[in-house]
Amino acid sequence: MRFLAKYGRFAVQIQHKIEENYATGTSRTLQEGIYARFEPGLMRPMERELALAHWSFNGFYQEADEVTIVPPDYRIGVFDSEIAQRDNQWSDEIRTKVEAALIDHSVHYDEIIIVPRTSVPAPWPNYDSFEGTLAALTRRLVDDGFDLETVLLYEQESQNRPEVITALEELISNPDGDEPSEIPLEEEVVG
Repeated sequence: MRFLAKYGRFAVQIQHKIEENYATGTSRTLQEGIYARFEPGLMRPMERELALAHWSFNGFYQEADEVTIVPPDYRIGVFDSEIAQRDNQWSDEIRTKVEAALIDHSVHYDEIIIVPRTSVPAPWPNYDSFEGTLAALTRRLVDDGFDLETVLLYEQESQNRPEVITALEELISNPDGDEPSEIPLEEEVVG
């Protein structure tokens, strides 16, 4: 899950660190501390719009021309529980505990908001249940003129099918508009 904080370097303590200190000067950790640390940046366009609609920010910086206002992106913190799990080597249980604590915090305080799971809609209503081949799917996306980067973002956030993601990345990176090499072409009979 992803969360936004009104403050760029915001942190929430999920679990206290408990240590047992001995007269010899040594100590033993009984329980590790768990923290959800928000960082500025890494915000997606939809998340930025969500934050700006939810919070008001006063006192903007200005560019050197003294007219252009610097967007408040540096003030907005982002926390992704899956990235934090990977970086901190948390178990799924700890990640779930962190998410539950942040959801609870967002209910009681206005400092944190939960980012909806899917930031972009599906290309068409039945996209998730499309039963054709990979070639047919990519052909339809290209022929119907869908924005492939938006489709890729949706695919990564919802279905996360590796073969579709690879095909979309290849279509996006192919500036000539040729068919990707791994996607078999279907013959068209003319006559």
